[in-house]
Amino acid sequence: MKSILRRELGSPLILGLVGSLFIALGSLAVGWLGPGSNVRSWAFIDALRSNVLLVHTATIVVIGASLLLVIAWLKLGVQLRANPPDALRRVIVAAAVWAVPLIVAVPLYSRDLFAYVGQGRLMVGGFNPYLDGISAIQGWFNIGVDPLWASAKTPYGPVYLWIEQIVVGSVGTSPITAVAIFRLIAVLGVAGIAFYAYRIARLRGLDPSQVLWLVLASPIIMFNFIVGGHNDALMLAFLIAGMYYAMIKRPIIATILVTLAIGVKPIALIALPVIGIIWAGQNRTVRSTIKYWVATAAISFVILGVLGFVMNVGFGWVFTLATPGAVAHWYAPVNILAIGLGGAFGAVGLDGEIGANIVKYTAMALMAVIVAWLMLTKRNIDPMMRLSFAFAALVLSSAVIHPWYAAWVIVLFAVSGVRVGLQTHLIVAASIFFACVSIAEGMDVSDAVQGDVGAAILRTVIISGGAIALIVAYCIHEDLSIALLRRRIREARLRFAVSRAAAGAARRATGHPASRSATTLTKP
Repeated sequence: MKSILRRELGSPLILGLVGSLFIALGSLAVGWLGPGSNVRSWAFIDALRSNVLLVHTATIVVIGASLLLVIAWLKLGVQLRANPPDALRRVIVAAAVWAVPLIVAVPLYSRDLFAYVGQGRLMVGGFNPYLDGISAIQGWFNIGVDPLWASAKTPYGPVYLWIEQIVVGSVGTSPITAVAIFRLIAVLGVAGIAFYAYRIARLRGLDPSQVLWLVLASPIIMFNFIVGGHNDALMLAFLIAGMYYAMIKRPIIATILVTLAIGVKPIALIALPVIGIIWAGQNRTVRSTIKYWVATAAISFVILGVLGFVMNVGFGWVFTLATPGAVAHWYAPVNILAIGLGGAFGAVGLDGEIGANIVKYTAMALMAVIVAWLMLTKRNIDPMMRLSFAFAALVLSSAVIHPWYAAWVIVLFAVSGVRVGLQTHLIVAASIFFACVSIAEGMDVSDAVQGDVGAAILRTVIISGGAIALIVAYCIHEDLSIALLRRRIREARLRFAVSRAAAGAARRATGHPASRSATTLTKP
């Protein structure tokens, strides 16, 4: 045992474990608890949370420990490349060891776990979450739900509403137990993602250790799915499983699994056409593609329709797809443009909101065009890449980009297969950025601590400075520079142009019908 500890001291395994343990310890003082939770009255918890100095200390501890976990993840990536034969075991062991303390941590980085409890109570009380907000139930605020959810309609599908109803109905009035179960469901979702990501990696000839480094051990996964307990983990698990079964020619199973993903979060609807494309095969025609699209849509419609009827919520989830978010994030490209155009409108005496809405709805229209092209074109695009780019277009066109939205895109691109080099560097940089955005989410602290300007500035400096330092350190370690990145972008564009030209020449030389059918398929 001593020899193992001596060998691993300073390794990513130990660094990440230390980070996870301190995140869990810090969460006792600043993790989210409902205002009416009886845990607040426990002597130990009350002593921690009533002492301003301890609370200030805990906020810094959580931030520092979270950054330490990011560092451990980066070191793990280096270690995996240095020792390929042992890489798969190391990434699985590290992820499991890091996750254990986080599973028992008080919720951090998000309050959505409490929203699941509130929606479960809506269902148990006979309300329709597509029509009623959480404020329709008595004592909703004491659960710990973010007030933003008070009047909001649920964005979740009937499958997750059914899960919420079962969980809350089983545990009664205990939100702590319900929160623990919802987190366990998210953890099982992460396990499902990892299992099917591994199988897809083997199927596609990818390095399983590198794929699992991005989809299992990543701090985005740890912060948002393990600690935060977001149901996106379950949605992604069903989605990745569906794509795997589509690839091994089990289209019915694939369609059912993607339908379950839609039933968790309706945004997964974007994967149904991809299942139809895989089902139609490489030599698909316009007619066969449409036939399989109709088949997948019919299977999904029947399953969701029956479930909606049984639960008395119908197809209310459809309207959540087109509802623009009331919240906007400063780092979302669409929001930056919306603020800019809105400000320009205001400067000339026009309504700034009109300018902002022009940007937002233009972005949505552009996203629809991109997704339609990805699904309609008969160009030789890998189905997983079609899905990855569709999700990327969806996220980038939104003024709201939560860190767990970024997780969708990162997981899908990782499973699609990213080349070592520029693609990997971009994913790592995005992972660091969104991990630090997760850390910056508010904590459950008193007004005195929350309103301390000096402490708030200190926290911001540590997080933003940590993000910049980590990205710079990564670039230095990987010998990256702006000139190198520009050269690699030019090389990638040249390779793409050459491959397109070669494919076109091959089709013309063989008289392949793909060029003719592509024109037919994309014709308006």
